[in-house]
Amino acid sequence: MSENNLSIAFPSGTCTKVCLDFLRFKHSLGQKFEGSDIYRLRYICQRMNHAVEDTPVLSKDTVLNIAQRRDGEAQGTQLNRIRILRQLAEYMVSMDMEAYILPGHFTQKYMYDFRPYIFSREQITDILDAADRMEYSLRSPYMHMVMPAILRVFFGCGLRSSEARQLKLCNVDLTAGVLTVEKSKNRVSRYVPMAASLTAYMQRYADAIGFSFNTDNNAYFFPSPSGGVIHETTLRERFRAILLQAGVSASDDRAFPRIHDMRHTFFVRSYARMTGELGLDLYTAMPIIAAYAGHTNIKDTERYIHLPEFDYTNITAAGAPFVDACVPEVTFDV
Repeated sequence: MSENNLSIAFPSGTCTKVCLDFLRFKHSLGQKFEGSDIYRLRYICQRMNHAVEDTPVLSKDTVLNIAQRRDGEAQGTQLNRIRILRQLAEYMVSMDMEAYILPGHFTQKYMYDFRPYIFSREQITDILDAADRMEYSLRSPYMHMVMPAILRVFFGCGLRSSEARQLKLCNVDLTAGVLTVEKSKNRVSRYVPMAASLTAYMQRYADAIGFSFNTDNNAYFFPSPSGGVIHETTLRERFRAILLQAGVSASDDRAFPRIHDMRHTFFVRSYARMTGELGLDLYTAMPIIAAYAGHTNIKDTERYIHLPEFDYTNITAAGAPFVDACVPEVTFDV
């Protein structure tokens, strides 16, 4: 990978080469170092270039300045930057370069307190109705068909934005009703079954958009006007416009709903149904959801289960057999 081939341009400077070498090293290990991580690395590169002139070094002062938490910055954002900063320093040391490795106790333990926006059933219906009302645009001839379809995939399958946007015809089996997600986060691939109603909708969508005449299995299932991948920014802007039309907006104590909140909503409601209507216990439901979500760590799945967002009765009922078995009945003589 050359500097010119990067979709995210790095600034020129003394430390740019070592930062790009570090990026190539991560990719050579098969690690999915892209997107937000590249932006973080570019920010670190900018700060390093500003701090030195002749020799690429990463001094303690520079490291501490880069690692410092900025005004209004979430702790998770800071820790992600520190993670890249520490990895870069370790790489530089391994290359016999001068670099200060930030100790692990530099920051407080991360407390995960993020609260996603969980859509109600009524809101989901209103959002899909608003998407269905989109009109044809000569500038974006597919968008009035793509948005209603891709939103149904988000709400009905809980896919990540990049996973849905990068689906190709070869990844969508409309006969079996199964999506194939290839090498997503942490390089994990998985099969994602669709409900029968969603499969039927996708069959109608594929016919309407003309896929029945397309012999290119590498064509994108949710194409941009040029036939390529829909850009994340475009999808986000269209989604926000649909939310406003559906009467969904940010409240005083909540940020504006994100595309990723549809994924949270899917797993919250799936978990509620599994532990309630289907009667599964907590520890049986969680691994099923983890496999469907593409998680390699059960802790990642736990972060998607936000108990305050749905009926506590289902949770307590599902855990009742364990409580009864662990807590003996106590009687007192009066």
